[in-house]
Amino acid sequence: KFMSLNEKILEAHQNKNLSLLVELYQEAAKNVSKAEEENFFLVQAYTFALEVSHSKVLFLRRELVSRGVEE
Repeated sequence: KFMSLNEKILEAHQNKNLSLLVELYQEAAKNVSKAEEENFFLVQAYTFALEVSHSKVLFLRRELVSRGVEE
């Protein structure tokens, strides 16, 4: 069965798969047109990355700093 990105995100939340949420929220950020929405999804990815010490923590932080979202 094909699952939409939204369904994958909801399932990952239900399963508490935080590492997967990092990846899914990054994917979501790439699939929106507004900077505010992109920033929102990147913040979500960064938050979950911090929780699990994900390998993308520094990458996400640098991205958010460059966007003026994080200091």
